[in-house]
Amino acid sequence: MGWLDALLGRTRLPKARPEGLFALTTAQLALKTELGWEPAGRAALCLKPITTGAFRQLDEELKDLVRAAAGETGTEIQVETDSYRYRWIVLTDPQLDDLVALIHLAAQELQSHGYGPQLLAAVFRFTTPDRPAAYLIYNYKRGAFYPFVPTGSGKDRASDLEFQFQAAMEKEMPIEPDVTRWYPMWGMPL
Repeated sequence: MGWLDALLGRTRLPKARPEGLFALTTAQLALKTELGWEPAGRAALCLKPITTGAFRQLDEELKDLVRAAAGETGTEIQVETDSYRYRWIVLTDPQLDDLVALIHLAAQELQSHGYGPQLLAAVFRFTTPDRPAAYLIYNYKRGAFYPFVPTGSGKDRASDLEFQFQAAMEKEMPIEPDVTRWYPMWGMPL
């Protein structure tokens, strides 16, 4: 943001930072050995659609691109819209590397067409010894991961497990240092 923008009170959306996403593939072994987190074979890319004709066309092209790439790896794909009208590209594949690569491919395609600011998060589902579901959320605006571990009852979180994740993994992958930015994503189609 330039000084004129600041003076006039205008803000720009931060650019998406996808480079940290691949740290998940290298941290996979540490997740298993240190925390007992196993990939659940599901991941999703969450984006905020806009109502321009160009974006709708890109949205269709993106679905076709991801379906073609997913066909090579055997990955299943679904596209869903949640109650907040966010678009979810949901992938199912037992190989975490395939999930990361396809999420990155979709994000790269959006960025190359100027829609990087529409990228909200990439979410990867894991199972843990204590919980049926735990999630690693990659915030594209911050270029970092954070954990989200719902307890399964209401809208409560297992904060102790989230902080345990932070302590164990901060040297393995980019972790969001500001815990107030560890936003829960209730109602994900994962």
